[in-house]
Amino acid sequence: MSTPQDSRKRDNTHVARLVVFVAAVILLVWFVIGNAHSVKVEFWVTSAQTSLIAVILVSAALGALISLLMVRRKR
Repeated sequence: MSTPQDSRKRDNTHVARLVVFVAAVILLVWFVIGNAHSVKVEFWVTSAQTSLIAVILVSAALGALISLLMVRRKR
């Protein structure tokens, strides 16, 4: 049976995760805005000219996906 104390612990954990997530998004947006110029991206056999914003966002999305997959694997 769940006690009110357990419920508060879960709420505090949820709030802490939300705060960390919001802080990470704010830092990401700040970093993207500060790096809006164009860059050359080298791949194994080719290269492309793209905005640094796209590179940062794709990297962040891939990092989030890898983190999500790692967390799900542990369960």
